[in-house]
Amino acid sequence: MVNSTIYTVGGTVQAGGGIYIPRQADEELLGLCRSAIFAYVLTPRQMGKSSLMVRTAQTLTEEGISSVIVDLQELGASVTAEQWYFGFLVKLDDQLMFDTDVVRWWQEHQHLGVSQRLTLFFERVLLAEVEEQVVIFVDEIDSTLSLNFTDDFYTAIRYLYVARATNPEFHRLSFVLMGVATPGDLIRDAKRTPFNIGQRVDLTDFTFEEALPLADGLGLSAQEAKQVLRWVLKWTGGHPYLSQRLCGALLAQKNVETPFIASVGSRDVDDIVSNTFFGVMSEQDNNLQFVRDMLTKRAPHGFEKEVLSVYRDIRRGKRKVVDEEQSLAKSHLKLSGAVRREGNALAVRNPIYRQVFDERWIWEHFPENLWQRLQPALPLIATLSGFSLAMAGLTWYAFDRTYEAEKQKENADIIAKALTTDSMQASDLNIEALIEGLKIGQQVKKLGKDVDPETRMRAIATLQKSFYSIREHNRLEGHSSYVYSVAFSLDGKTIASGSEDNTVRLWNLAGQELKTLKGHSSSVNSVAFSPDGKTIASGSSDNTVRLWNLAGQELKTLKGHSSSVLSVAFSPDGKTIASGSNDNTVRLWNLAGQELKTLKGHSSSVLSVAFSPDGKTIASGSKDNTARLWNLAGQELKTLKGHSSYVLSVAFSPDGKTIASGSGDNTVRLWNLAGQELKTLKGHSSYVLSVAFSPDGKTIASGSND
Repeated sequence: MVNSTIYTVGGTVQAGGGIYIPRQADEELLGLCRSAIFAYVLTPRQMGKSSLMVRTAQTLTEEGISSVIVDLQELGASVTAEQWYFGFLVKLDDQLMFDTDVVRWWQEHQHLGVSQRLTLFFERVLLAEVEEQVVIFVDEIDSTLSLNFTDDFYTAIRYLYVARATNPEFHRLSFVLMGVATPGDLIRDAKRTPFNIGQRVDLTDFTFEEALPLADGLGLSAQEAKQVLRWVLKWTGGHPYLSQRLCGALLAQKNVETPFIASVGSRDVDDIVSNTFFGVMSEQDNNLQFVRDMLTKRAPHGFEKEVLSVYRDIRRGKRKVVDEEQSLAKSHLKLSGAVRREGNALAVRNPIYRQVFDERWIWEHFPENLWQRLQPALPLIATLSGFSLAMAGLTWYAFDRTYEAEKQKENADIIAKALTTDSMQASDLNIEALIEGLKIGQQVKKLGKDVDPETRMRAIATLQKSFYSIREHNRLEGHSSYVYSVAFSLDGKTIASGSEDNTVRLWNLAGQELKTLKGHSSSVNSVAFSPDGKTIASGSSDNTVRLWNLAGQELKTLKGHSSSVLSVAFSPDGKTIASGSNDNTVRLWNLAGQELKTLKGHSSSVLSVAFSPDGKTIASGSKDNTARLWNLAGQELKTLKGHSSYVLSVAFSPDGKTIASGSGDNTVRLWNLAGQELKTLKGHSSYVLSVAFSPDGKTIASGSND
């Protein structure tokens, strides 16, 4: 039998004695360490980080450079800050063997904070006793994300880097951070400077040339082994773990089924892929479990829906999904390993992931989807759908002919109260009415004989009405993908809609499509009408704003933004357009397409813009957790601070004295023009996507992911 341990499907290659495959990252990291440059390798699991770390550390040691590896998982999670930091020094002592008594030194400096003690130890003990260059590899840094005291740890590492300017000895010390995290995760306190030092090293999937050593272990002729390897990489995309595991599965099949390997075809490889990764096996593979958890359980709080939405867009491939480092959802998807960057866009990493995490899987795991809401009522829905042409027979079946008239008055009151709910009395019955009708039906069935015949028939009639009336009035159908924005003209006669299908469409109130405005080369994220109703502005992921007339002709293309335009708004006099973008700016334009001002101040994407009723002030909401007020000269008037997450929407009250802001922290906040917070409106259980004032200014409506 062929040795099946040649392939490593967990842990470091060196520990398993398997095949180590060098990549470009090997030389990059080794070069940075030799030059004492701070570095970080932050990638998905099972991409070969640990093997790269161990191999690099061994090479450095052979070259006379002291190398230390500290696995932060070994320090524990149920510990105090004192225990955690001291444990870190013990790990250093175990490998560098200081002359100084570390326990005693730590106790003698208890009057200092743990972070200061750590940096002092590096200066007065480590650099004093170790004469050569020292590289400290800090592995599993994502284990610190659940701890509330490790901001100081990364702040201390940054201090050791900055201290090089005043103390040349610190040039002998460098760090390499490794784990499943982003630099932005490391220092979470927004009031502190982010972790912004070090050079990134990317661990890429194997190319065919890099993966050739894997072919040697298949026990085939050289030519056949290369062909089988090509079929393997076709499925895995070169993913290190998946490639090694699939090769191992092929080898195991050969050992137990010798006729199989006599002539291997692509279908044989396909069958082993299916038996190894698909169906029930997908639940047992630890790499697939990690990706699954990252897409669902470990998605950033408040962004669960966005993570799956972006992944769905990438998987469908109808449009290019451009990678954006500032996008929390896209950064998380890359960290999950489900997608990778190809050029400037994102793509599903390999066909195995594409098949396991398919459309059905996305739908089933989508937060709060309609399926989940209707699932308890599926038996009734199925019955209603299947026998809609024989409703009398359906109701006879659904509510049981044997009901008797007991406790009639008490239970008639229960049903009558349900029948008078607002959703059931709505003139335009919709899916909500059907849900309410089904609840009433379930209540009738539960009470059984305790419902009198008259009340039962009223419930049945209501259920029939909701079932037969379940349709929207004047549904506007025509877009071929998601609709991101809609706007009414001021006279209320025309509707504009912007879509992921790259078009703007104009509709009348009868639901008829008037015009399709084509010109954008990427999704249309925002649309707005001018006050006179003659011009439409559209902002797009193609980095432009475009102006159109009602005949569908493009009037102007406003170019200047360097990233997606997420929001557009007209001034009340119709002479100025404001646009907010992923490039962190708000820009003001005139109708001739000339850029008037660039409003700079936000440190992240501008998600929403709005003009005050007098047209003198612009409000903008950003991913930097603030809303800002500006004048037409481009000067920042006020920064509205208070939200603890993205400001997704801003709106002015009709009198212009109050600003409402909706945020990813699940709240709406009200502010005055002086930047003072007036009220915090709590009640939503997920992020607030949109806010609007009623025309009289007395009511605010907010829409949320809840």
